[in-house]
Amino acid sequence: MGIRKPVVALALAVSLGCAVALAAKVMNVSVRDGQVRQTPSFLGSIVGKATYGQSVDVAEEQGDWVKVTLPGGVSGWMHRTALTENKVALSGAAAGTGSVSGKEMALAGKGFSAAVEADYRRSHGGDYAAIDAMERVSYGSAALLAFLKQGDVTPKGGAR
Repeated sequence: MGIRKPVVALALAVSLGCAVALAAKVMNVSVRDGQVRQTPSFLGSIVGKATYGQSVDVAEEQGDWVKVTLPGGVSGWMHRTALTENKVALSGAAAGTGSVSGKEMALAGKGFSAAVEADYRRSHGGDYAAIDAMERVSYGSAALLAFLKQGDVTPKGGAR
C-alpha cells in the first residue's frame, strides 16, 4: 500500500508530461526569408533565419509576435504574418498539397528575385539608379531606435 501512492503519482506526472508534449504548437514559415529576432520587434537583432515551409516550435505568443525555436535550436521572435498553422509546400506534389492559401502564396512571393527584376527592367525601361542606391542604404537597430526617439515615436507591436 505504501508504494502505491508514488507509483500513481509517477504515472500522473508521465501522463501530464505526455499531454503537454502533445499540446506543443508547431507553425510553418509562410514567407521566403523569415527573420527570427532577439526581441518581439522589427527593430530587434536578427538571430536566425527560417525558410519558406520550415516548421518551427512555438514557445510563446505576445500580440503579433510569436516566440519560436528553429530545428537547429535557435530561438527568437517572428512576426505572426510570417507564420501559418497550415502546412506549406513549394509545389503541389509535396506534402500539404492544397493547404496553401492564396494569401500565403502572395506573402511568399513578396521577394523580388534578380530574374524578375531584370525582366521588369527590360519590359518597362527607365532609370533605377536612385532605387538601387536606396537599396544599399542600411541602418542598425540602434540608429533606428535613436531616430524614432528623436521623433517621439513609440513603435507598437511589442517593440522595446
